[in-house]
Amino acid sequence: MAPNNLFFRFSIPISFLILCSPLLSFAEETPVETKESASVEAEEGESRLNRIMVADSKEEAFRAPGSVNVIEEEELQDQLHGVDDIHRVLRQVPGVNIQEEEGYGLRPNIGVRGVPNERSSKITLMEDGILIAPAPYSAPSAYYFPPVGRMSGLELTKGPGLIKYGPYTTGGSLNLLSTPIPDEDSLNAKLGFGTDNLKKIYLNGGTSKKYGGVMFETYQLETDGFKDLDGGGDTGVDLEDYQFKFRLNTDPERSFYQEVEYKGGFYDQQSNETYLGLTDEDFGRTPFRRYAASQLDNIDVDHVQHHVRHSIEFSEDIDVTTLLYYNETQRNWYKIEKVGGTGIASVLNDPATFSDELAWLRGEATSPDGAIALRANQRDYESMGIQSVLGWDFEVLDSVHSLEVGARFHSDEEDRFQQDDGYRIENARLVLTDEGAPGSQANRIGSADAWSFFVQDTIELDAFTLVPGLRYERINYTREDFGKEDPTRSGIALKRNDTNVDSLIPGLAGKFEVNEELSVYAGIHKGFSPPGPSSNDDVEEEESINYETGASFERNSFYTKATFFYTDYENLLGADTLSSGGTGSGDLFNGGEADVLGVEFELGYDLVEAHDAAFAVPFRMNYTFTDAEFASSFDSDFFGDVRDGDQVPYIPEHQAFGSLGVEYLDYALYLEAFFSDKMQTAVGELDSPSTTDSYAVFDLLAKWQYNDYVSLFGTVENLFDREYVVARRPAGARPGLPLTAVAGVEFSY
Repeated sequence: MAPNNLFFRFSIPISFLILCSPLLSFAEETPVETKESASVEAEEGESRLNRIMVADSKEEAFRAPGSVNVIEEEELQDQLHGVDDIHRVLRQVPGVNIQEEEGYGLRPNIGVRGVPNERSSKITLMEDGILIAPAPYSAPSAYYFPPVGRMSGLELTKGPGLIKYGPYTTGGSLNLLSTPIPDEDSLNAKLGFGTDNLKKIYLNGGTSKKYGGVMFETYQLETDGFKDLDGGGDTGVDLEDYQFKFRLNTDPERSFYQEVEYKGGFYDQQSNETYLGLTDEDFGRTPFRRYAASQLDNIDVDHVQHHVRHSIEFSEDIDVTTLLYYNETQRNWYKIEKVGGTGIASVLNDPATFSDELAWLRGEATSPDGAIALRANQRDYESMGIQSVLGWDFEVLDSVHSLEVGARFHSDEEDRFQQDDGYRIENARLVLTDEGAPGSQANRIGSADAWSFFVQDTIELDAFTLVPGLRYERINYTREDFGKEDPTRSGIALKRNDTNVDSLIPGLAGKFEVNEELSVYAGIHKGFSPPGPSSNDDVEEEESINYETGASFERNSFYTKATFFYTDYENLLGADTLSSGGTGSGDLFNGGEADVLGVEFELGYDLVEAHDAAFAVPFRMNYTFTDAEFASSFDSDFFGDVRDGDQVPYIPEHQAFGSLGVEYLDYALYLEAFFSDKMQTAVGELDSPSTTDSYAVFDLLAKWQYNDYVSLFGTVENLFDREYVVARRPAGARPGLPLTAVAGVEFSY
């Protein structure tokens, strides 16, 4: 992002904050508990100002009438002492299917309950209740993802609870919770150093007074990467993230309470990452090798956000929370696209046929001029909107109601302006021979305007809880393709397509408390995924009917929960993208009917609780079974020849996570394990279907609270240095993170 543009984006809010900051200096010196912090620990019947979550705590999520998982700050921080990868954090949540890609979780692939996980484009991604994907309606692929290393918690919602969020209501929604403004003077820092010259720093400071508060934080990560580039070179990442919050509020003791909070952020990432994997033969010999032809591959991502939240409490029973937001993302992934006119995925899938092309990729032979095509995948995104939620708690006869009514207007767009450059590879080095014309490979804008409304009522009557909900989405899509011969966008060859989508999305959840320890629940809701802007009027939105039923039990430190889920797809929706191994056209297609059924199970217990020991031995585990199959036969240019009963790719049948720890005084040691079954990577009538590897990895975590202010930590991820194929897309076999050790110090005041 150009410096002058960055200055412009920040000048208005910073000027506002400077003008308002004297209010803080006149505030009382004695810190007070803010309404925001009080809402997290709100007693029953007390209204909440911050209506961005389905459940406010882990305990409330466990007792919710459906499937909600909350990872609170302390639990999350234990996962952030090593490589801060959202995939590793989500391993402890059942029902989540993940696919690693580059080992650091920079562009996560997250699916829920059998929803395709490619670029996390089929789940609703949020930060503090705000849609945070680059263009959530028109281009939701998560090429920007907020660093989990600066978060204070997260909530993952499945089932009918998705009615509150949208637009994606089939699998799940992931709501990342940023660090709140502290209630008192606070300063926190974390430094970590590790394998492959990894360095990370987190710094946070802030305070609250009677009439407001302020906070600043930064998270930074740097590593040389764990892959070895032929001929030498950096395969790592440099990441910087800065956040600033400022809050003004009325007297907390007054009955008519209001607060307004501004959050501004800037993010920059430089990753020397590629789509180019390895042949199976090369992976078997050197799994962490990178071919010479990928030496210039790099993705540059900039993200700027401005979020304003206003909360008003009219009474103890009625409140309104309004969010105003603007997000801007720019990314350019300069990476190898084709070799000798053939896509890199085809070359690696059939190295015998494309032996010359493979030799050029390896840098073992000199190629003709222009034989190596690198594409500048330049894309600019804008996302903005306003949303508001009214909360009203009331009683009718013997029933207690918590009613929420919400509305959102959202607008976003993706601007593609891409070109290919031609190179010759000689002596394992790339030499530019043909510079492409800007816009000659993609020159189009896709945009969306969406109105959303929802109403949801939580009704409690004795031991019964019933949660009916209804959501409405109205989306207007526009796709403007200026053509590859019109870089100035004069419109001489403009092709424009406008489409509209309307969807009514009902849901119903119910829970019955058998006693204080045992509850049973069930739910049904409609699944919906918007199609996005397309050149094809025949593409329809993805729809499904989703069912879940389960039970939960807790007694003292022991808890367990089991859920059965079933998704009946009317039609799957897919996109032809490079990241999925396609041509990169971005064209949308419907993929027929599908059935997904599965089981989620989780359990936790302190193994020595009954023995009144001086130490604790916490044990946690979860297991997910997922069976995802196409339920119709069809022929697709992308999937190929699909038959009824074929497996949906990249969804493991079995996944499991376990953690066993020992906690004594100021010391803690944990051993964690994660198992993933192999995943089929293609469908149709294939002679030898390709799969990833099934694998089990172990992590070791240790921490020591030295005193009230300082703690030391250390982790070893992939303890036994397991080598495994984690993906075969976008092109070729890709490895999971090898043994990686990180140690550091944490300071908290």
